[in-house]
Amino acid sequence: GTLVRTLRVQPFIVTLCGLLLYRGIARGITADQTVGFQNGFKGLRSLVRHRFEIPGIENFAIPSTLVILVVVATLAIVFLRTTVWGRHMLATGRNESAARHGGIRTGRLIILAYMVCGGLAGFGGMLFILDVGSAQPADFGNFYELYAIAAAVLGGCSLRGGEGAIIGVIIGAALMQVLQNAITLIDWIPDTIQYAVIGGVILAGAIADELIRRTMARKRGSIA
Repeated sequence: GTLVRTLRVQPFIVTLCGLLLYRGIARGITADQTVGFQNGFKGLRSLVRHRFEIPGIENFAIPSTLVILVVVATLAIVFLRTTVWGRHMLATGRNESAARHGGIRTGRLIILAYMVCGGLAGFGGMLFILDVGSAQPADFGNFYELYAIAAAVLGGCSLRGGEGAIIGVIIGAALMQVLQNAITLIDWIPDTIQYAVIGGVILAGAIADELIRRTMARKRGSIA
């Protein structure tokens, strides 16, 4: 966040370099080997892998990770929609210059956004590792950034920022999982084109975002 805000480095470059740096450091620390928990962290692992039985319903249980998702999503919705900082963050994402001239301290909000994003990404990674029981830095998390972008696009988030909803992102993530399962289960769709399908989804979302932006601009121009 400081690099983007203070030094004006392109966010994509900072994100890409961070991905390479952290993955390289992790592979160096682990000597590029799979690392497991052995018999440690049993409490944390049981917390992540626990399932809540529903009375009266057999063979069905709610995983604890779903409960964690609901809690995090609720906190995010409350922050973005009911707090001043959240509304200012959305305004900054939509038009940083206008927000800054409106008296909003955009610099702090940009850094906060990157801190929250990085923290939640790390938290999600820890949940994934605790659930699996081991970690392989060379393989784990590969192309997950594409899944995140595609889920946000499918959920109605604008790639230009300032527009979107948490519920939409959750629905987009669920659609991404359904899409991956469909590629695996449908015989006439080869598994090898999975990334091509995801790339097509992102491209279609970007095209739709651009078309919607142009349509709204024309409508505003005709009204004026």
